[in-house]
Amino acid sequence: MLVGSWTGAARMIKSLSQDYSSLGPRRSISVLVPSFLIAQLTVLLGVPVSFNEIVVSAIIGSGAAVGGREAVDAEKILTTVGAWAGSFAFSFALAYATAMVEL
Repeated sequence: MLVGSWTGAARMIKSLSQDYSSLGPRRSISVLVPSFLIAQLTVLLGVPVSFNEIVVSAIIGSGAAVGGREAVDAEKILTTVGAWAGSFAFSFALAYATAMVEL
């Protein structure tokens, strides 16, 4: 994970702050603080949640709140939501197949 952070963090930060919606440094920080608090609350309650989904949703919401529909890239959002749904379906199918093999 550390190597992935070193090699991909700059591209991910650029993508999140500029491609999903136009965020400056202050709005980026204002998005991360509530995201962190939501993630900590869900951990405290024992609810499994993806920090990635929290942050991306907060960035999209921030961009839409400030600039309306023109400030967010709908195609990129649909691609991201599709990837989230696809990864869920793939992991579910893989877990199911693994369970059936062990029976």
